[in-house]
Amino acid sequence: MMNIRKTSGRASSMPAGLAFGALVSILATLILTALIAKLLQTGALAQDQVGYAAMILLLIASFSGAITAQGKVKHRRALVSMLSGMVYFLILVSITALFFGGQYSGFWATGMLVLGGAASAALLSGNRAGKHRKKRFPSVS
Repeated sequence: MMNIRKTSGRASSMPAGLAFGALVSILATLILTALIAKLLQTGALAQDQVGYAAMILLLIASFSGAITAQGKVKHRRALVSMLSGMVYFLILVSITALFFGGQYSGFWATGMLVLGGAASAALLSGNRAGKHRKKRFPSVS
């Protein structure tokens, strides 16, 4: 059965949506890193809790980038979400290679956290196709 829908013309292309999602992920990373640094400076966050804060940072940044990319592309939400997480992870790996001389400590843990954030965005996006269905059997009152 064919699905006949009007196109609104507001969806971005896949590369443009992924680039915008990566930009949002990097901005979220920078903002949350500044927040963690401020919490460390004021003493609200102990030094031994920085690893946990970094884990939360990676989850939030990848989630926000994936949600943004989904909103821009507007179709194939699970694929867009996972590709957004992979692009963000590749950016993090290339930053590590560029600035830290390729010392990949926590490579797999970072990858799992980033893909976990993107996967949670894919799962929370849900199926939008069945949103406007008519009820078959109206309730009798």
